[in-house]
Amino acid sequence: MNNSPLNLRTLFSFPDATAMTTASPPSNQWQEFQSRLGREIKTIKWPAAMPDLTSKVAELFNVELPDLFVSSWKKARELQEALEESRKSPEEVIVLDLAEHEITNEYHPNIEIRIAGVPLPKKIEFKVQIVTALKGINLKIQAGSITEIQAGSCDFEGKIKYEDLTIAEKKVGPLELLGVSTIPKQETRPMK
Repeated sequence: MNNSPLNLRTLFSFPDATAMTTASPPSNQWQEFQSRLGREIKTIKWPAAMPDLTSKVAELFNVELPDLFVSSWKKARELQEALEESRKSPEEVIVLDLAEHEITNEYHPNIEIRIAGVPLPKKIEFKVQIVTALKGINLKIQAGSITEIQAGSCDFEGKIKYEDLTIAEKKVGPLELLGVSTIPKQETRPMK
């Protein structure tokens, strides 16, 4: 998975920050979003040059898929039990075979504009809805943390909205998740 940048931006075919004005034209939805955003920010009295917000928006979606999966898996009872078991024997490595399963998530990435340190009343907020069907995934667990996600495949379906405007929709799969993704050690707490 870490062999290629499999993230929300590439899955939804958003232009990256450096390619906003290059050869491949953005989708009609993306152009409509840029136009709407341009009209909305023209009402702001900027103390300096107006920043390029569309490139900042593209950066919001540079979220790697394994990161999204890990946050969802932490809620699963079976995974919580394996994490707890691994805390008791930190030298032991546990491999958890995840049966074919579906993850449904909703995210609300946003950009808060501040002028002289004061936030404007309106954020640029998105609604991201994702359904991912995962197959053949193994988690490597050690010392209370997920340390690796071993390859499998997934079917992906998602939608990104800005207010009432759908700026991207995608349905792809199966995607082969190549290689092994190493997860940085993070503290996991039992669910309450």
